Amino acid sequence: MKKRFSTMQRSGVLKRIFACVIALALVMPMTVQTGWAATTSYTVTVADGYLALRNAKAYDDKNEIGKLYTGDTVDVTDSSGSTYWYVYASRLKKSGYVNRRYLANSSSERYVSVKSGYLALRNAKAFKSSNEVAELYTGDKVQIADASDSTYWLVYVPGLGKGGYVNKDYLVKNKDNTASAVVTKTVKVKSGYLALRNAKAYDDANEIGQLNNGDTVQVQDSSGSTYWYVYSSRLGKSGYVNKNYLQ
Repeated sequence: MKKRFSTMQRSGVLKRIFACVIALALVMPMTVQTGWAATTSYTVTVADGYLALRNAKAYDDKNEIGKLYTGDTVDVTDSSGSTYWYVYASRLKKSGYVNRRYLANSSSERYVSVKSGYLALRNAKAFKSSNEVAELYTGDKVQIADASDSTYWLVYVPGLGKGGYVNKDYLVKNKDNTASAVVTKTVKVKSGYLALRNAKAYDDANEIGQLNNGDTVQVQDSSGSTYWYVYSSRLGKSGYVNKNYLQ
């Protein structure tokens, strides 16, 4: 003879099942949410090529499991490593390790500040017209990925969706401070001209331009005891000048 459950018995069973489900739901979401809160989104930033997603903390062709390009976003789930961070790449639907020096986000924002002309975004750490990939102007926002170089920093430009190197001396923290960020000096010579040179030396062979009394230059590097690296807007060139003839 089959045993039948009354309506009240079935209701009691359903209530117990429902109570168990609620209890599990209260526990499980907390664990998931904790994981979500621990992640931080970054933008992949490379001047050229791609950033390798790897299955190990090492630079090796054999451990590459994916290619990430400038503009790709990743969620960092472990940033304890000094070089490699563990991330989740949504476009690839994969997790792995990447070199953290090629990641940028809004926490490292800077603003371009030039008194005239533009700041070149480059695909290499060198001052050459051939490596320019974009022009940045005063007020443009960038996000720093790698600031380890003494002159050129790797940045991501949200407005252009591009990555590249820029001269760090033309970046400021606050957008309101852009007008006073660049140091300008005036050439002061009693006669003749001040030579713009491609090397820190007094040599006729390294002259690349002539600056006259009253010309203005933008100081890009004032660390030298005698020669400073400057940009002349009139000549459209950068080079070294004897600082003793600048006011």
